[in-house]
Amino acid sequence: MRFHWLLLSILSTLLFTLPAQAGRLLYWRFESNDNRLVFTTDSQVQPRAQLIPDPTRVVLDLPGIILERPSVNQAIGGTIKSVRIGQFNAQTTRLVIELAPGYTLDPQKVTVKGISPTQWTVDLPTPQRIARPSTSPSLPPRSTPAPLRPLSRPPVPNYNDFQITRSGLFINLERNGSNSQMQITRSDDQKTIEFILPEASLPQSLLNQTQSVNKYGVSEIRFEQTLTSTPEARVTIRVDEDSPNWQGYYSRLGGLVLMPKGGISQVRDLTYPKLSANNNSSSSVSQNQLPTISAIQLSNNNTQLLIQSNQPIRGRGNIDRRTGVYTINIPNTQLAEPVVGPQLGKNSPIYELKVRQLKPESVEILVKPSLGIRFGRLTQPNQQVLALDVHSVRTLTISPDPKPINILPPANASPIIPDSTNSSSGAPKEGVLVIIDPGHGGKDPGAVGLKGLQEKNVILPISLDVSRLLQEQGVQVKLTRSADYFVSLRGRADLANRVGADIFVSIHANAVGGSRSHINGMEVFYYGHPDLSEAIHRSIIRSIDVDDRGVKKGRFYVLRKSGMPASLVEVGFVTGTEDNRKLSDPAYRLKMAQAIAKGILDYIQQKKL
Repeated sequence: MRFHWLLLSILSTLLFTLPAQAGRLLYWRFESNDNRLVFTTDSQVQPRAQLIPDPTRVVLDLPGIILERPSVNQAIGGTIKSVRIGQFNAQTTRLVIELAPGYTLDPQKVTVKGISPTQWTVDLPTPQRIARPSTSPSLPPRSTPAPLRPLSRPPVPNYNDFQITRSGLFINLERNGSNSQMQITRSDDQKTIEFILPEASLPQSLLNQTQSVNKYGVSEIRFEQTLTSTPEARVTIRVDEDSPNWQGYYSRLGGLVLMPKGGISQVRDLTYPKLSANNNSSSSVSQNQLPTISAIQLSNNNTQLLIQSNQPIRGRGNIDRRTGVYTINIPNTQLAEPVVGPQLGKNSPIYELKVRQLKPESVEILVKPSLGIRFGRLTQPNQQVLALDVHSVRTLTISPDPKPINILPPANASPIIPDSTNSSSGAPKEGVLVIIDPGHGGKDPGAVGLKGLQEKNVILPISLDVSRLLQEQGVQVKLTRSADYFVSLRGRADLANRVGADIFVSIHANAVGGSRSHINGMEVFYYGHPDLSEAIHRSIIRSIDVDDRGVKKGRFYVLRKSGMPASLVEVGFVTGTEDNRKLSDPAYRLKMAQAIAKGILDYIQQKKL
């Protein structure tokens, strides 16, 4: 009998049962480079803000807004310790930005600004160290930086430090090395490829970590930092023995890019073998053909424990009401050697996790909760993953002596209705249904551009605003996704066809590789008739200062498979110097949303829908 002890480092979560009539918090993100929190609701909100000491934190209450999901505790790093979001009471969502110990800021310099009635930003000044009393002994100056060393307790993962992109794997580096010095070696059994990076430094969140990949023929990736006077990073990937060789290069955007020689197309067909339809009985399946559990991780803001296999699996679970221990049984399955998982921290909601091979063809997982944690249902997001919901009964608290923070309400935005020369009879007729499709999401970040700007984080707020603006004009709208989760291309097109939509608009951001940051601009694609794309393109060009790359025919899946007028809008290049700066600005994204919505309305009027 084999035992694997996995230590899982995550943050606590919170779940409430909330009334349905309130507005919802749809989207939020903390932009570390600008010390800015951005959030979007689906109805008008007037935030209340205050600064609370010991520890210093900015607290924002959103009256009339509910979270509709477990609360979030996201570690940030640097002078900002974390962002927490939870349900303060039945009708109020609370957002808390907590500073690192020993730091404070001037509440008069905190700017809470409304970009629109439903989209807000919170800009923080640079935090300052709290002055120590003169009687306190001063710390001796440090003449040289201390060498990188493993942390005494596991670092909090930063999911921007390692990303699976459309072209390969991206690893953020605190310091780049030199292309001429990079050493790449492959093991004799062809199953591991090692990249040695002299003078390169990994971020602390990756030190001595092993993460599951399960894409592009790579099962896992290992990060190590050599403890010498000159830093040296080491990255090792585990691949199929038939996988092509991999190459690495330092990106001009910062960080390391790993990709197979010849491109991703060389590894797309390298998949794990699947069980045949006739092999339903465990007795008829050899050990090598069994599904293998290789990783157990926490995901979705640490609200789910994910059990990942290389083939379809089925599991059942039950909970011991007395101890709270949750037992998961997975038949016809074997364990990898080793099973990959991050480490425990003292605030982990999982106290103990035990994985064992009960029989040659059966796996049992025992999950013991930490104090204040309870487990929900065992679900199956897809055939190769089981998910156990993790909830917390902990609550957010505040300290006395708060200091008020000024709120800047949104300026009155002009409506995005058709030109005043048009009569009211030209308004959209009741029953017009538009599908707005924010591309990518969840595990698929889309393109990754300058300063780590991810496509999915650009297009979701734009799409949410397009949806809101159209609904304000009497148009029915459905979103293929309304938050940061993954939806397949087929699922997007199937939704549009199933509900009988009149219009389909997919929203994306573009990217180019190499050092071509000079490439910027917007372009709109169609597959059948160009009328819808031309209307959206015309509206954007008239109202936004952006390079024009025209209207083009494209064979995108969602355009080909949607049985109604369809358009795909590329709002700009996250890799372009100009577009990246603009798309990072919430005010610019709102203007883009207004232009897209105006183009859709123009098309509806033109076609008399």
